Amino acid sequence: MKTIVFGASGYLGSHVAEQLCLAGHEVTCIVRINSNTTFLESLPVAIVRSDFCNTADFAKLIDTDTVVLNCLAETRMHLSDDERRVVECQLTSSLFSVAAKVGAKRFVQLSTVMAYGFERPEYAIDEAYPVKPKYSYSRIACEREQSLIDLHQSGGTELLILRPSNTFGKRDSSALPIFLASHEKGIFSAIGGGNWKFSCMDARDTGRAMVHLVDLAIKLEKPELFLVKGYDTTWLELKSALDEILERRTKLFSFPKPLAKLIGSFMELAYPFGGNPPLTRFNVDLLSTHTLFNDEKIRATGFRAKYDLMETLQNALGK
Repeated sequence: MKTIVFGASGYLGSHVAEQLCLAGHEVTCIVRINSNTTFLESLPVAIVRSDFCNTADFAKLIDTDTVVLNCLAETRMHLSDDERRVVECQLTSSLFSVAAKVGAKRFVQLSTVMAYGFERPEYAIDEAYPVKPKYSYSRIACEREQSLIDLHQSGGTELLILRPSNTFGKRDSSALPIFLASHEKGIFSAIGGGNWKFSCMDARDTGRAMVHLVDLAIKLEKPELFLVKGYDTTWLELKSALDEILERRTKLFSFPKPLAKLIGSFMELAYPFGGNPPLTRFNVDLLSTHTLFNDEKIRATGFRAKYDLMETLQNALGK
């Protein structure tokens, strides 16, 4: 199938492009002019660079047999809502409008489970659980999804939204490198003891799930939302897995949650918008909340994740 991937040079976008190639699809990757495309150049894909100033130009790349996958995201964590909306809402809405006007077969949006916020129960929640966004990252993710749903017209371009659980994998430039840097010093930092349960997945499985939604052989009359995960784990289990793979036992350093929140608040004030503080209140809640998800809906359509925690880390670390 003919596919267009926006944001293919990013961490998850690159995995989506890779898995589309492995599945035999024709792939065109739309990236920013200054994007690093070293990995994409190793794949059998067409690469188109753009400044995204005139999204109407993308219409010539799309036809009625095309599936558009949007992996564009604002990855800077410390931004105002208005700054985050530029990519998350305005650009995303513009891309969907172009795809719908041309009559693209399907539009698949990569979203996030952070839309649910952190006021969650200890048990696994599904797509029906109400979103309760607290921080800018979560609020604007919800706005992005709603803007797409509002633009969708029944009978036109099909809309699917995927919310993957936390991911680890190759080309991760945020979460895993932080843990590895700490591990090199013989320390594993955790908040509140680190025994928080969370759903996680291999970035390759996130790519596979997006491909699954491309291939999903059903007619969709309304937008559909899917959660997906690979496995459930804890931060302490992550520590043990890293210790085993890297053959170095680290010392657990546990921050009390109130202290971590205080430090995160101070760092947010110290760093101007657009920066990336080492710790924020969002990060603290992410690392100290049970965040379990039930992905029975996508499993019912035939999708199964392949990789467990050890396989994920071994691949990410090249072991």
